[in-house]
Amino acid sequence: MKKETYTFWLPLIAGGIALLSGFVIWSVNVYRVTYLTIRGEQYLACGALLLALVPMVIFIRKGRLKGKRFAGAVKIYLGFFICSLPVAMFVIFTTAWLLEGDYSSWSKPYRYESSTRHTCSGAEVYEPELKKEIRICNPKGNVYSNSTLYVEKRSNALGIVVLWAITRA
Repeated sequence: MKKETYTFWLPLIAGGIALLSGFVIWSVNVYRVTYLTIRGEQYLACGALLLALVPMVIFIRKGRLKGKRFAGAVKIYLGFFICSLPVAMFVIFTTAWLLEGDYSSWSKPYRYESSTRHTCSGAEVYEPELKKEIRICNPKGNVYSNSTLYVEKRSNALGIVVLWAITRA
């Protein structure tokens, strides 16, 4: 075997494992505790649309879309949009998580929701600032009692970050 193959594959495999581990850590520590406002969701949509526009312009400049029908170009753009959505989500959610904001807390009744394939088990509660129901994953205390939930959060322009949650009798 050539020695160049080891110098190519080992960093590639180590980088892939590090990238996968980083994604798991990010999804648990950032994505599960950050909830976007309407403005944050609008930034997410616009960011993904504009991010998909960059490779589309490059394709047009290099002439790779010559001879394609309009429907084919739209399919290519939608493919770029689908690929750019996780990148935009990472940027917007991390920005909302990192931004400073106002610290506040509230206590409200909740209901327990079990986990499904795409969500975690936790407390389903109405968040007054976002004006929608959110699910707070695995709060401290007895979640099966369906009493009240005490939440400490940090609010900024892009969303809220749940810092701490506990059930109370």
